Amino acid sequence: MFKLFKKKKYPTFLLVAAGLGSFVVIGIFILLLRLELNYRSMSALGPETDRSADKFYINTDYKEDDPYITKKPDLKDMLAGPIITEFDPSLGDKYAPVVIVYFSDFECDFCRAQEQALKKILEKYKYKTKLIWKDYPDSDINSVSFQAALAARCAAEQDGFWQYHDFLFELNDKLNRETFNKIADLIGIDKVKLDECLDATRPKERIYDNIEEANALDINGIPFMFVNDQEIMGKIGYNDLEKIVLAELEKAEKKQP
Repeated sequence: MFKLFKKKKYPTFLLVAAGLGSFVVIGIFILLLRLELNYRSMSALGPETDRSADKFYINTDYKEDDPYITKKPDLKDMLAGPIITEFDPSLGDKYAPVVIVYFSDFECDFCRAQEQALKKILEKYKYKTKLIWKDYPDSDINSVSFQAALAARCAAEQDGFWQYHDFLFELNDKLNRETFNKIADLIGIDKVKLDECLDATRPKERIYDNIEEANALDINGIPFMFVNDQEIMGKIGYNDLEKIVLAELEKAEKKQP
């Protein structure tokens, strides 16, 4: 009598697992093979070859006017007027309708003369005008012009900018380190802190920011003022300056609801 033997059945999940395992093994084998081939091809190029070259591709075959290249924005293209921040010394009412942004240099005689008209305007229109000082000295950090701007910025850190500013213009024919210390004595600021500040980086950066801003605004002469949106290059007398201020005040009144 014949015996009938049933063929042993394996669970389905074992068959699936075996199939997946085969794919994994094959995949690992292919990956190792590719790595080996890459290694041999790089070795054949020599030890001086940049091994990162196969990871990044930098396209250097383009022209500057390529529309697909993102260009770094130029400050000149971004500015429509002066930059108003808390970093620059100011006088007058915080919410004044007329803001005068003044680019100047302590070594400039015309700037010194312009100060008189500005002071009269600020006194007469005390709560309606605000003055913002911008440094525009010689860009050479070792120049007397730049050092004077730096000394005033350092005085500002001790809340003495405007007093220091007045003495710098009064003594602008003898500006040097000795004069800077003398002014510090006159207005009672700490000379040790002043000297430390003069050698620091921070105030220098503020001045260079002003210079870059002036260049971006195409300012090529000082004194230079923005009375709101009105640009004034060169020294202007009190009467003419007052007319511009009054015109700006009239505009501001019309805008009020």
